[in-house]
Amino acid sequence: MTAHQEQLLPQPEGSREILLDLPHLQLAALTWGDPSGRPLMALHGWLDNAMTFVHLAPRLAEAGYYVVAPDLAGHGFSQWRPAGQAYVLMENCFDVQAAALALGWSRFTLVGHSMGAGIASLLAAAHPEAIEQLVLVDGLGTLTTPDDEAAAQLGRALGRWLGHQQKQLEARESSFKLPPGRLYASLEEAAQARMQGVGAVDYQAAWQLCQRALQRVEPEAEAGGWFWRSDSRLRHPSPWRLTEGQNRAFMRAIQAPTLLIEATEGLLIDRPEIHERLQLLPRGELQQVSGGHHLHLEEATARVTAETVVTFLEQRD
Repeated sequence: MTAHQEQLLPQPEGSREILLDLPHLQLAALTWGDPSGRPLMALHGWLDNAMTFVHLAPRLAEAGYYVVAPDLAGHGFSQWRPAGQAYVLMENCFDVQAAALALGWSRFTLVGHSMGAGIASLLAAAHPEAIEQLVLVDGLGTLTTPDDEAAAQLGRALGRWLGHQQKQLEARESSFKLPPGRLYASLEEAAQARMQGVGAVDYQAAWQLCQRALQRVEPEAEAGGWFWRSDSRLRHPSPWRLTEGQNRAFMRAIQAPTLLIEATEGLLIDRPEIHERLQLLPRGELQQVSGGHHLHLEEATARVTAETVVTFLEQRD
């Protein structure tokens, strides 16, 4: 891999790319393994994409799973939610269930990282008959908003939404086309910026994520370069979050055998509510693995993480 090449490689060797036509939008996905294998859906984190599973998915395919890793709505090569709509975490549960239906799956294993782990937690609790096994990588449940802060949370989201709508209106009325967010002169510059994002990653991991996260400026544009292809509304405050009590109720409802992989230098450390949630899982277990938040993607920790996942799944075959 050469850091200075100016061509994206959004489909890694050994994978296939498919499009999932859902009733309400289209999701792009990477797949690994034999389609007749055991079905497994892999859900990435916030502002990441299916490339986050570039190391884990081949090992799962080797273990007999058919891995489908979608770019979630607004991410990667998947469609954005309709104009004027906000992004709410729980809506992804409907997207994942619709994707499973499109694939002909009635029961499947879920693997989720970070935000994807939150989505997987909610879906496994709400539709337990559909989820065979559950693996959560440095994430369990969702971010929360206390009861007395709910109005302020919605207010922040509305304020950001109104500002976005005004910008869209001004763009439509202007003959000058606004640039699509920050531009990066090279893929290397964009990868270096991604290293400092939420859940900071090493350069090679950032480079992998950039393969499905960037888009080149149109050739006729005055300024050249690359920009993030994800929907900017993903960065807006969520209009609504679960309370901690609701999170705990979801934990109690998860019936699938569940593995939480906690990174020793990840985002769950020093969050006591995570371990309180873990204790509520009827069939949950914890494995700590050395590494950062993207321990499944960074090459120094990816192999150990993959073997931890496969060992858990094979013990329950």
